[in-house]
Order: sequence, then structure tokens, then C-alpha cells
Amino acid sequence: MIARLTGMLAEKLPASIIIETSGLGFEVLISSRTFEKLPTEGETVSLDIHTHVREDDIKLVGFLNPGEKALFLKLLQVSGISIKTALSALSIYSVEELKRIIISREVDLIQRIPGIGKKLAERMIVELKDKFEEGSIEGLYGGVFIENKKVSEIRQALKILGYNNAEINDALKKVDIDTMIDKKTEDILKLVLKEM
Repeated sequence: MIARLTGMLAEKLPASIIIETSGLGFEVLISSRTFEKLPTEGETVSLDIHTHVREDDIKLVGFLNPGEKALFLKLLQVSGISIKTALSALSIYSVEELKRIIISREVDLIQRIPGIGKKLAERMIVELKDKFEEGSIEGLYGGVFIENKKVSEIRQALKILGYNNAEINDALKKVDIDTMIDKKTEDILKLVLKEM
């Protein structure tokens, strides 16, 4: 299983690149957002890799950051979403945008992704919403993980007070990440309430 590839960027196209290493050239599928951040051909590139194995096919999919790879793998778990569709989603939306859209149940925005109709968009929301909204605000802070228990307690408290998920997410984003890590749950809750 290939987990990471580092080598010379021999060729790059919006949907795929070729990385040469140890005399071998590996074709790696990418999103257009990854394409925009790649160095020029001939320079060294290093990507996290997902090796997708089927009976008659092996595909390598590359990512510049772990958060993008993690979201890609979650998308693939939804029945009906292919590698191409998942990469299209990551081409149109950033990790943070797509998570917010799913949490907010914005079916119309999900349908802008090529290959996703209304039913599949609704299935994505049903299958992924809970994975994104509870326990962690990973992704809202550039992939920094905040202790699950604290965030979960804050979310529950705010829901009891009548706030919805969109309002809670917006308020959490306004609180300084370093402050949240160092403070007790009660103190963080007070800071978040000031942002509501």
C-alpha cells in the first residue's frame, strides 16, 4: 500500500500528475485545488496517497494535506460517490466549505458538484452530517484538533440554550484556538456565548 510519494513532478494536468521516483513514473489523480498548489514540472513534490484497489484496477489519489485526504475517504464511504465525484467535490469546495455545507444541509450547493443529484446530495448529508458536527471542530481551524469532550459539551450546552449548528459553528470559529486549548470548558463556553 502506497501512503506517500515523493519525487520529481514529471508532468502535471488539472486532473492528474506523474511523479517520477527511483526510475518509476506514478500516475496520481488530484483535485484542481491540489493542481493549483503544485510546483512547476521538474521540481520535487510530495503527496499523501490513497491507494484505491479494485479487482481490475489500481488508482493512486494524491493530497497536499491530511485534512483533504481524510474528507476524501469519508466521501468515498457514501454509496454512489466515486473517486471522480469525490475529487470534483474537493475541486469545487475547500475542506472547510464542504464540511460547513454538509452540516448546514445545503442540498442545492452539494448539487453543484458534477455527478451529484438531489438524492445523492441528501444521502451525503444523512451519512456525513453527524461525523462532522459532533465532538470536534477539526477543519474549522486548519486541521488542528481540539479535545473532543470539551467541544461536545459546549455544543450540547448551546443546543439546550436554543442555538442551531450553523450559529454554534460560526461562534466557535470566532474564538481563538490557543485560548480554547488552554481553558476549562466552562470558560470556553462563556467566550463562545459572547460571540453568539
